[in-house]
Amino acid sequence: MHRADNQDDETRSYLILPKGTRIGHYQVIEEIGSGGMGEVYLAEDTELGRRVALKFLRSDICRDEGCRARFRREAQVAAKLNHPNIVTIYEVSEYQGRPFLVMEMVEGRDCHEVIKCGELDLESIVDFAIQICEGLNEAHNSGIIHRDIKPSNVILDSKGRCRLLDFGLAAMLGSERQTPQGVAIGTVGYMSPEQVNGRQADNRSDIFSLGIVLYEMITGRQPFLKETVKETFSAIAQSIPEPLARYKVNVPTGLQKIIDKALDKNPEMRYQHVGDMLTDFKRIKRELAIPGFDSTDFYAAMKLPRRRLWIGLSALAAILIIMSAILIAVPSARRAVFRTFGIKTVPARKYLAVLPFTNIGHNDANQAFCDGLMETMTSKITQLEQFQDSFWVIPASEVRERSITSVNQAKRAFGITLAITGGVQLTGSDVRMTLNLIDAINGRQLNSIVIDAPLSNVAALQDSTVLELAEVLELQVMPEERHILALGGTTDPEAYELYIKACGYLQQSCDVENIDTSIFLFKLALEKDSAYAMAYADLGRAYWEKYQISNDPGWIEFALDNCRHSIAVSNRVVASHVILGSIYKGTGKYEDAIDEFKLAIDIDPSSHKAYRELADTYVILNRIEEARATYEEVIKLKPDYWTAYYDLGLFYLYIGRPDDAFEQMEMVMKLLPESDSDYNNVGALYFYNGRWDDARSMWEKSLMIEPNYGAYSNLGSLHFMEHRFNEAAVMYEKAIGLDSTDYQVWANLASVYDQIPGKAADAEAAYRKAIGMAEELRKVNPRDPELLANLAECSAVTGDSARALSLIEQSLELAPENIIIMARAGVVYEKLGFRDKALNLIMKALDGGYPFTFVKCLPELQGLLADSRFENHSGKGSNNPR
Repeated sequence: MHRADNQDDETRSYLILPKGTRIGHYQVIEEIGSGGMGEVYLAEDTELGRRVALKFLRSDICRDEGCRARFRREAQVAAKLNHPNIVTIYEVSEYQGRPFLVMEMVEGRDCHEVIKCGELDLESIVDFAIQICEGLNEAHNSGIIHRDIKPSNVILDSKGRCRLLDFGLAAMLGSERQTPQGVAIGTVGYMSPEQVNGRQADNRSDIFSLGIVLYEMITGRQPFLKETVKETFSAIAQSIPEPLARYKVNVPTGLQKIIDKALDKNPEMRYQHVGDMLTDFKRIKRELAIPGFDSTDFYAAMKLPRRRLWIGLSALAAILIIMSAILIAVPSARRAVFRTFGIKTVPARKYLAVLPFTNIGHNDANQAFCDGLMETMTSKITQLEQFQDSFWVIPASEVRERSITSVNQAKRAFGITLAITGGVQLTGSDVRMTLNLIDAINGRQLNSIVIDAPLSNVAALQDSTVLELAEVLELQVMPEERHILALGGTTDPEAYELYIKACGYLQQSCDVENIDTSIFLFKLALEKDSAYAMAYADLGRAYWEKYQISNDPGWIEFALDNCRHSIAVSNRVVASHVILGSIYKGTGKYEDAIDEFKLAIDIDPSSHKAYRELADTYVILNRIEEARATYEEVIKLKPDYWTAYYDLGLFYLYIGRPDDAFEQMEMVMKLLPESDSDYNNVGALYFYNGRWDDARSMWEKSLMIEPNYGAYSNLGSLHFMEHRFNEAAVMYEKAIGLDSTDYQVWANLASVYDQIPGKAADAEAAYRKAIGMAEELRKVNPRDPELLANLAECSAVTGDSARALSLIEQSLELAPENIIIMARAGVVYEKLGFRDKALNLIMKALDGGYPFTFVKCLPELQGLLADSRFENHSGKGSNNPR
């Protein structure tokens, strides 16, 4: 970190924090910088044992609550960025009314200091430019604009790596330009013409500012800086910078062209995406490695003193042309040559995730198209699994369910080696799609594809894009295999566009309105093309989702009819058989379900979804050996696919073989050593089986990887069971600090407050919060038995006995055999004074396998435990860990 430029003391409002000051779990060590925004302190994170930087905003910057709320909201968005060339934001908070960021502490020098030393050669500058572009590309693809690119916001760390900091700070503060009386946002000398003229700044504004920084790195001087702010603004808006060659010798013409394009006054003539700029810099890097090579005009720029050298270079050019032809024709030859010359290719083990595409322009009307395109592309790439070794694709549903948005998140959660990120921009009747292939191991971009096409050609566009991705993934796709990509599809562009949007809405199936919209759009697609098999299959899936959320059996027949129609049109579409099989399984037609899943596997022997559903159906029918064999078949097919081991582990737990279950879960952790969620899941298994110390160890390991909601919440439950109520409250509060949207954790926190003297008012408030959130969910699904049971318990505690009784009776009616609902109902009846009903339900839950350790530790059931009738019932051993 560094000390920023000074400002007059009259415009500053210092915050003086002596060494040792405690701010939450941060302990101040020393002030390490100050500037126009505020102060930066070095601090110790006492919980995680690491040093961090606390960046406080001046009190006069964010005086009102609206500004502070905007700051928190925007900072939370910026904190999602996780990239090796971006300084990480860990947290945003307030202290004594001063908003502050908690950031990764990076040791090093800022780029401004390095420029002043004049120690950068062209190769280093180009390498740094590539790193800056990669970090900026990650941010732009996540919808985040920096707005204040300048040398002091580029840190060269101790390893010589470029790191960008202060992402989105301008947006957080709700301003985009500096005036003499205002806040320095978009620093003078590094602003774009749009910022100078008070117009909306987008990603192209960042590109202009980056062009200024790079110009300064090359020449040692700013291109537009003048004596006054007014003159500087005028130069930015009107002046053309002097050529680089005036201040730096041997500047390649291609490098000059990159800077010129980045600094074009007209945003439409500038680079439109930083990924394009990144590609050009990578090309320059390769060309700088060839002595005497100029990126714009190879022959004209060469100074050739002797004819012999000309002949030698001509021969080299001929060899390169022949070699290029060979490389294009034979991918294996291309890879061999790449390895020979040390050029990095994709990893041999290709474990891929397609991450949510950025909706460039943030037009809400285009979001469904963007989401649907990501899902359909994932499905098409997944179809290539059956023809490849060591290649699998994470389902789009799992990426969505875990809210994965960055490459590092996907690497930790799924163990991927590759990721595809991208953005989609719709302008009128055209679409631009940018796709980036990222090496997840080291965070480097391996390739980039930018495609512009009319919407009328989007179906063909996607198929060709998948084939192009297969090429950059180094997957060989034979002509007969390409035919599979088109199965069940359409040649009608309007039908395909409607289908993509319908898939996008169906991703948000927790909202019945989104399901209805998807059904409407699927039907419109089928009106355009009545032979569109995939549209029929997904329409069936939409109707099934509607049944599951409404519990109205009238929708089931619609679901079945459309799936059957899909198969009648084309019986070689795997998804049609899997969806129909799932509906059969959900309606008790298990033998029919097995037939469909087997048909799906016959078509695609790598279909993990079909195997999982088949094994689950065998379990329901108590065909245990067939279920086990099916799970193990997936492991044989994909021995490095962690999900297969996880499924088998759950199966062993279900049939009462916990040791075998934990053996499989250990394999999951071996394959996913960085996944906090899998440590959480394994911990939950230990917890349920009474191995609480092992559970605690798993959750603590999860937190060592990354502070996360699940581990904090789980530790809260463990402390509650141990009657360590103050510690439980701390854990639940931390969980809520990360995610305050789960009504159940609010209810859990309330029950903990109930046990702490002096916390009655806090308990009441938390219960009310939980009830309000649960009621909103109840509007979406009024027949969720667990939700109703939880609402009943909250109502009982807050004194609404009649409502509690009504809700718990509804819950038991919906799920009469669910042991968790029985146990919760027992708690409700005990609180309301109905001991006989409580006893009956608790004992029935125990007979069904509910853990006795849970019952024994609940404070609400201590009176029931002392009842002689309960003691007689559990007389075989009150320590039974069932």
